[in-house]
Amino acid sequence: MPCLEETDQLIQLIDQKHEVLTQLLTLSQYQLRLAGHDDHISDLMRVLGAKQTLIERLTRIDRLLDPFRQQDPESRIWRSASERTICSQKAVQCETMLAELKALEHKSTEAVTSHRDEIARLLREIKTSSDSAVAYENLNMPVSRGFDMTVE
Repeated sequence: MPCLEETDQLIQLIDQKHEVLTQLLTLSQYQLRLAGHDDHISDLMRVLGAKQTLIERLTRIDRLLDPFRQQDPESRIWRSASERTICSQKAVQCETMLAELKALEHKSTEAVTSHRDEIARLLREIKTSSDSAVAYENLNMPVSRGFDMTVE
């Protein structure tokens, strides 16, 4: 049967998870604004680095939450009913934020992919234009008739 200290630990872990997810959500929204803009690559890389640190922290928190997933929630001892309600609400908010993070990641991936595809299309057009210009120049060059090697 879980004791009060275990429930206190659960509350702390849910609070930490909520905090990390809130930060990840903020960074992911910023990432989406930056995605697909060539002039913000260094900012995007900093955001991705910060997100990686937070994801690692979230993974550690989730591992610490694993034992609580095996417990019967009704057997936990709470300091008050309001504390239980608040913890439950934060846990639900965490799940909502995770779903929102997944959606933002999908949108960012789409934006970057679209930008990449547009750059590839432009590069193909430039190459085609360049190839056409070279071909046109070759058509307008005088044909060499050889050298006259006779001595007069």
